[in-house]
Amino acid sequence: MDKPKLRLGYAGFRGDVAAWESFGTGIFGLQACRQDGELRFRADQRAWRIAVRESEEPGCDYIGLEVDTHEALDGIVRRLRRQGYRAEQDPALAQARDVYRLVRTEAPDGTRVELFVGGLTLSEPFASPTGARFITGDAGLGHVLLLVPDLDAALTFFVDAIGLRRTDSIEVVPGSDGHFLNGGKRHHVVALAHIPGVAGFDHIYLEVDRMSTVGRAWDKVMAGAAPVGRSLGQHANDPALSFYAVSPSGFLFEYGYGSTLIEDPESWVETRWESAYLWGGTFGSHAIR
Repeated sequence: MDKPKLRLGYAGFRGDVAAWESFGTGIFGLQACRQDGELRFRADQRAWRIAVRESEEPGCDYIGLEVDTHEALDGIVRRLRRQGYRAEQDPALAQARDVYRLVRTEAPDGTRVELFVGGLTLSEPFASPTGARFITGDAGLGHVLLLVPDLDAALTFFVDAIGLRRTDSIEVVPGSDGHFLNGGKRHHVVALAHIPGVAGFDHIYLEVDRMSTVGRAWDKVMAGAAPVGRSLGQHANDPALSFYAVSPSGFLFEYGYGSTLIEDPESWVETRWESAYLWGGTFGSHAIR
């Protein structure tokens, strides 16, 4: 099948909005705004990239995958329905998300996935309170990692139906690999892993254009601005330099620099790595696992 170009467009979370505003702006340099009773964060010219609604049950509500063309979106919808997944066009939700067209579906683990075309771009420039500049554009917002109970089912959904490509894999626990899936330029858009006894939304990754921006955010976390999920380190396969902080919703927020951008996805050769890290990346005392 023809592989569509896909990127992470946005994500929606629930939790303590006041804590999220301080976390997102003060540490990571996102620009906060309010719309329709929820907190939204800008990271570039788009109207928003991350939304948080107030809830006593924190977690991830949805992820939005951006598709380049209507024709590519139509192809994904046909594959989803042919393979038995629900795929419903939702004009009202498209309007609420500030996108031109939106189709909602659900991954086998229950993660809500919204496929969309035409994200709203603002004429007002993005203004980071810390001076951060995020790497987005045709690479998308970043990536997410899902810990899933059935890895084969998740791979079938995201690779065979959605159309992501496997970039590489790493053994995360004995006998089980984590799989990194790209949809175009970014090394991975969605990562999937199965860890017995642990399931759910693991983390979201955002990338900035300077190592010093990561370092200053790391200094704030080390000074107590947020719990450490994983220490500063460099991934082997990506190979981003990053750290993970524990978000106000309990999952991890990865902040990094220097990720691989794939200029020619069709020529990429899939590999398998022996380790997730070249150095660093040790679990903090508040890590989820």
